[in-house]
Amino acid sequence: MKLSTLAVIALALGLFQLTFLHYFKVFGVQPDLFLISAILASFFLPARRAIIFSLALGVFKDAFILSAFGLDILLFSLWSFLIVKITRKVSLEDNLSRTLLVFIIALLHNAIHGLVLVYSGSFIPPGIFLRTVFWGGLYTALVLPLMLRIIKVRIL
Repeated sequence: MKLSTLAVIALALGLFQLTFLHYFKVFGVQPDLFLISAILASFFLPARRAIIFSLALGVFKDAFILSAFGLDILLFSLWSFLIVKITRKVSLEDNLSRTLLVFIIALLHNAIHGLVLVYSGSFIPPGIFLRTVFWGGLYTALVLPLMLRIIKVRIL
């Protein structure tokens, strides 16, 4: 996949997340389309371009989302680096294994975001924290096959 195509897709997904996605909340959470874009870049681009692309997505998300600035820049780059390292050692050619990897990454991503909020002094009840971490990760992982179908990158 070309970098320009992925950049247009990421921009469209990002704008969709920022504008219309709050209408599709399930259990109070929505999928993280920025994270899905960073993960798609890690699957389909060379290592250096994937990490730089994920860094740019982190800057874009941090500029528009109210959270600790720099956290998404760091996490997206980290996830991209780890996915590149994992895909060199393990073949992730089917949608099920990719979806499972996205679920694990989304769980960790949401957990780190929640822990940063707790550490900064915000009180989050444990039930809401766990609901947000689990359902947000699951929702993000379930949207990945749909995104792969939409961009016509079918992995059989």
